Amino acid sequence: MKKFILLTLVSFLPAACATHELPTQPTIVATTTSSPLPFVPSVTPSFTPSPRALLTNTYTVSPEPEIAPNCEIANEKGQLYLLSDQEFSDLGTTEGELDRVLVTHYPEWANYRQRVSWSTQPVKLGEIIVSASLDEYLSLQINPAVTLVVLGERVDWQLPSNMDFFVRAQEISQILQQQFDDFHGVNPQNESLRSQYPEVENSATYALYAYFDHNLDRLQSWCNTYRQLFGTSP
Repeated sequence: MKKFILLTLVSFLPAACATHELPTQPTIVATTTSSPLPFVPSVTPSFTPSPRALLTNTYTVSPEPEIAPNCEIANEKGQLYLLSDQEFSDLGTTEGELDRVLVTHYPEWANYRQRVSWSTQPVKLGEIIVSASLDEYLSLQINPAVTLVVLGERVDWQLPSNMDFFVRAQEISQILQQQFDDFHGVNPQNESLRSQYPEVENSATYALYAYFDHNLDRLQSWCNTYRQLFGTSP
């Protein structure tokens, strides 16, 4: 009987333990709640150039070799004046001088050769311009430097492949000579012509003024080029 009771108790105890567990102390799980650190964004390395000072032009710009400074096309009285009548008719400019000027400023022109009636070999432009500017039979006496610059300005210094330079230069010389004579006094109507153009100082200027259709911009361009090529202001 005692064994039975003892077994009963023994079998009862586990059930009671399963049903009524002893209170246990709470298990403390260590959790760290760290104070929020200040946010530091991740930085991707990048190059930030230091600010540079803006460039400013503090130097004096020299004129380009191909650009001649402006020359005056008016005298102290405010009249148009490009060059003297004496320089307009000057016979001192040689073909060699023209060729040297072209070598320096317009090499393509310097290399040009053309067949002409007075030579068995092609000749340079210097000889062509001189021959077209001075002709006793046609009463031509134009400074070849003047003729050359007028011709060059007329074709914008482009070398036409199909142009007879002698014929074209001689046409220019004839027109210039006629206009010079008209204003100078050969033509009886010159006084009337002078009165029509009181803004023009002399015959040489009138010849160029009329040739370029009274266009002051073209006169200025001619004057600039003449000064550049021959080193003198008209």
